[in-house]
Amino acid sequence: VQTAASDVLVALARLHFESVMCELQCHLRALGEISQDFVFITLGKLASSYALRCIPFVGMTFFALHTMRSQVSSSRTLCAVCSVLEQWTKAINFYLRNWEKCTFPRMREVQFCSSAYPLFCHVVGSWLGCEDEEVKQAVLGAMAAMMGLLLHEEEHHKCVWEQLPWLLGQYQQVQDTLWVTKGLHYFLKILGEVEIIIPKDTAKAIGTAVHNQLSDETKQLSGEHRSELSSCVQLLGQICPEDTVAFLQSQLGDRSEVARVVALDLLRALVRSAAAKEGQSLSLLVQAVHCVLRDPSRKVVRAVLRFTQELLSCSVQSCSAWDLVANIFIKFDQASSRLVRAERDAWTSLCAWGGNLSQAKAQEEIDLQALCLDILHSLDVSVRGMTKLLWPRLLQYVVPGQYTGMLVPLSRCLRELAERQQRAGDEDGEEEPDAKPRLFRTPRAQLSPALRQVVAAAPHGSGGCGIPALRLLQALSGEIHDAVGMVWAVKIPFLLCYLEGTVPLRRKRLERPKGRQE
Repeated sequence: VQTAASDVLVALARLHFESVMCELQCHLRALGEISQDFVFITLGKLASSYALRCIPFVGMTFFALHTMRSQVSSSRTLCAVCSVLEQWTKAINFYLRNWEKCTFPRMREVQFCSSAYPLFCHVVGSWLGCEDEEVKQAVLGAMAAMMGLLLHEEEHHKCVWEQLPWLLGQYQQVQDTLWVTKGLHYFLKILGEVEIIIPKDTAKAIGTAVHNQLSDETKQLSGEHRSELSSCVQLLGQICPEDTVAFLQSQLGDRSEVARVVALDLLRALVRSAAAKEGQSLSLLVQAVHCVLRDPSRKVVRAVLRFTQELLSCSVQSCSAWDLVANIFIKFDQASSRLVRAERDAWTSLCAWGGNLSQAKAQEEIDLQALCLDILHSLDVSVRGMTKLLWPRLLQYVVPGQYTGMLVPLSRCLRELAERQQRAGDEDGEEEPDAKPRLFRTPRAQLSPALRQVVAAAPHGSGGCGIPALRLLQALSGEIHDAVGMVWAVKIPFLLCYLEGTVPLRRKRLERPKGRQE
């Protein structure tokens, strides 16, 4: 009944807000025995639904709550009061970001903080030690919101930082730690908006708490919780990027494989926000990952590759990520070698003991190869800075035989890069009219025969390399040799049509002149 009555009042407030609010304020001041919990519930819902319209009533609401604070006895009422504090404080924080949308005179941060601070002190002194799980969650939400509000006034900063260890310590106190993460996420969001000086080791303390949650294999965290924890690190990275990256880099040297993987996943989460700023942060992330490029752990290798994939989907103009690109080819080659050895060992074992051929080890290497190929398939060469990063260094992987399995996506990337170069010229500036573009590190004498051999060896099928190799030759024809450009401009399209099945290859065009030996 109380919930239904509350919902009716909230709906009525849409058109008659002042009338509903004044009625609630009268009931709030007149409460003797705290029995009408729906008054608190409705006040919280009003602040959540009509944040800006509640602002003129903040002073009287907080004053009334402060007056009757000593009368709160039951756990249910305490949770309701904490909900009012949380929702109204969040409404104030929302107003401070959107005050220009209001028609009434602007209210300053000092007015709100002076009203909230006495309640904050009472919560700290009287309610933090509650043992009931539901009350803990309610107090936690109210504390996180009020800590965020008090950040707006310098005189209250000290008391806020004093309570941060308590907030982080709730990870060991409450059963459902998602509520702790939500409170921490809200606090960090406000902290990023106020732009104040952060005490030393704050980033380390927050990072440690979040990293420990993700690294604890005894906890079954939901997808929502993991996403919220990752968002906390993203916010922390925006507030103090150097300290955050330094902490995560320190975790990459941990003996625990799980700790290293979690640190890499969190570094990957920082890529997007760092790329948006296009500052030094992206370079810091790349430098941090360099220390685990030779890590033998398969899980760490996959985490590094996922980091690389995320990095290459962003602007890479402000960092040098070539070592990470080269690592894709190195890991593909290593997986191929291990796969060959695993198949040989399995066959030897099968012949010697008649055992069943285990696929687990082989499948692990196949999955790793698939991830490497997926990175190249998803690579967008139009991303800012990609041409400068990849061209012409990517050409060195065309000739070596161990990278033949990557030739299809590699040819596609190189063809698109070559076409972009031909359309737009060098990113560093226009070349001299008579100068030949310096495109290759791979010798011309090696590149052309290698691609032609690929076309002859595996031209057909969905997995064949013929069509991608021909398209790459077509894009590079003018640079292979001056004499082949015009000839290949005719021959290659004809061969492509044949391989694609669009035009039959007529025998008479392939017949040699009479009198010549076969």
